[in-house]
Amino acid sequence: MSAVNGKISAETGVTSIDGDSSGVAAVKGSISAPLGHAFGFQLDGLAGTAFDATFGGGTAHLFWRDPKIGLFGPIVSLGAGSGERLGWYGAEAEIYARSLTFGAWGGYHDAVDNDFGIAANSGFYGGSVTVYPIPDLAVTIAATSAFSRVTGTSTIEYQPDLFARHNVAFYVDGAAADHSAYTVTAGIRWYFGADKLLIRRHREDDPASSAAWEAEFDSSLPPPAMAAYRTYYQAAGRYGYLP
Repeated sequence: MSAVNGKISAETGVTSIDGDSSGVAAVKGSISAPLGHAFGFQLDGLAGTAFDATFGGGTAHLFWRDPKIGLFGPIVSLGAGSGERLGWYGAEAEIYARSLTFGAWGGYHDAVDNDFGIAANSGFYGGSVTVYPIPDLAVTIAATSAFSRVTGTSTIEYQPDLFARHNVAFYVDGAAADHSAYTVTAGIRWYFGADKLLIRRHREDDPASSAAWEAEFDSSLPPPAMAAYRTYYQAAGRYGYLP
């Protein structure tokens, strides 16, 4: 684990579900610190707005890491927005193989809709593949399953050598699920810490915030239209108006 480091990013784009669309904007930040030689701790936070409502969340990572092998540790993520509270409690892992990084996560997922006084829970699991065509370019494809729904995500991040410090990256994020749900955003990210190639930042500094992205994607949807829970309650016969 490297020295104390962090990042902050700002992004904007569009989100939609069942034909209803909205602009979406979010600010994210992370700080990581070593705990001895091979262990680390990270806190992520995000805040944003979509569909005339605000949402936010945070994630805590505790992990063992070897930059030549991979990463493993527990993760807890909480999100809230539009009268809903979401939680993910599980573990994450990464394996490094030359220019490829393989990721996996899984655990327990719950949700509470305070507006309707309902609650639901499910296991969740997912995986990702990241390829680095060059050391400063990362292309990631991932998928997560919860409540019998699969959400696919993709990210392109590029850190050009344009500034006095090699610490600014540009990225595009996308996510899609059933109910014609999708989110596409583009943003800029500032890294704090040692000057490094992007592949080294990803493998030596902060872990990816997979659960936090899920919290952002779901919380940005209009109430009570979170597709995962609509699907769950349709199957349970709880929402008579669902298609």
